[in-house]
Amino acid sequence: AIQLAGAARFGAPPIWAQLCMYGATFACFCRFLTDVFCFRNESEEMTLAATGIRHTATATLFLCSAAIVISTLIMEAKSADTEPLGAMMQCMLTLAVAYFLETGVREAFCRPRKLEDPSSSYGSFSPASHEEDVFALPAQISLQFPPMLCVLYVAIALRAVQLHLEPRLWANCAMYLTTIATIIQQARATTAFVQKEGKSSLLGDEAAGPALGRMESFDDKSKLFWSVTTSCIYVGTLLTLLSVAGMESKSSLETSTPAPLSTAMCCVMALTVVYFGSYLLLTAGSLLRRFMGNWAQWAQSTASGVQRSLAFAPMLCVMMIGVRMRAMQIGVRDPPYWAQCCMLVATTAVITQVTCSILTESQAVGGQIVDKDAVTKLFLLSVLGIRYVASAVLFFSVASLMVSLAWMQPVLEA
Repeated sequence: AIQLAGAARFGAPPIWAQLCMYGATFACFCRFLTDVFCFRNESEEMTLAATGIRHTATATLFLCSAAIVISTLIMEAKSADTEPLGAMMQCMLTLAVAYFLETGVREAFCRPRKLEDPSSSYGSFSPASHEEDVFALPAQISLQFPPMLCVLYVAIALRAVQLHLEPRLWANCAMYLTTIATIIQQARATTAFVQKEGKSSLLGDEAAGPALGRMESFDDKSKLFWSVTTSCIYVGTLLTLLSVAGMESKSSLETSTPAPLSTAMCCVMALTVVYFGSYLLLTAGSLLRRFMGNWAQWAQSTASGVQRSLAFAPMLCVMMIGVRMRAMQIGVRDPPYWAQCCMLVATTAVITQVTCSILTESQAVGGQIVDKDAVTKLFLLSVLGIRYVASAVLFFSVASLMVSLAWMQPVLEA
């Protein structure tokens, strides 16, 4: 809608698409409430009713999301020729459709998870065993990438529209490569899930990903598959990040240097690096099991804590992009200075939480705290305290961003 606005300051999607956005938001909220209710309630009748409500909300969510995707594809400019979708939006829509399809299959085949289940903590991995294949962790965490990639592509598209820029050809190829590799991984993971007859459970923190059980050993072809596709995702994402600063102007007459990266764009890129870098670190630790047993144990035990810390990253990026879009809507280039500071503080808080999780969640480092000496206990407790402070700061910063989104006013010219 912004791209097709033309001379208008800000465009808006059709009214029916906006209503679908409200419907999808309400459906997500209903799913959250029923998840909490089913998770804590032991009555079969009430659980069955809540499950029915959840399935209805899920169907509503999928239908509204499909309508939003269709509105993006058929939307036309009112006063000029309709520009085609750029590579960023094409990749984002493709990843979104694939993500919803995967979630729909899991909804259809999964079993409900109860409080007594061993994997009942939200977005958690099951404890690692010595018999579990070294590729179990890479196969599990690869399912977390689509939301973050979508956010990154939207942020790049927003910068391109605002500053009349376009990515270079090699950057478009990198986005397509990442998207294709991600979709192939999703198809493979979904097929494996169906073949296991839904033994994994879905209900949980979808932002952090479904709770996954132990995975059987991989054969040589599967190992090669996960290695190649994961490598493509990381190489494509790295090239995409590098391309942001080198985007070209659409007009050949404009030769001036592009505007510097906005605070929101910098924060999104930083969180993307931390998001993918953390999982790469855990994957490397898992793959080194045969050579360094402690590192593999560290990677497996740290995965759950890091995943919980990174669960906020995609939605935090969405909030930052929303604040910047609001600034564009009222005719200013950037949000207020204090809102930009909140973005930086929130990003720092997430990075701090991830660092603390790596230090404290590890059995290889932390182990049982009662068995440690006084200095180690003090260190671990200090790191844990810093993590809780960072969590509080993160929530406060997000609340401040919400306030700036609601109260932002245009700058009056003298």
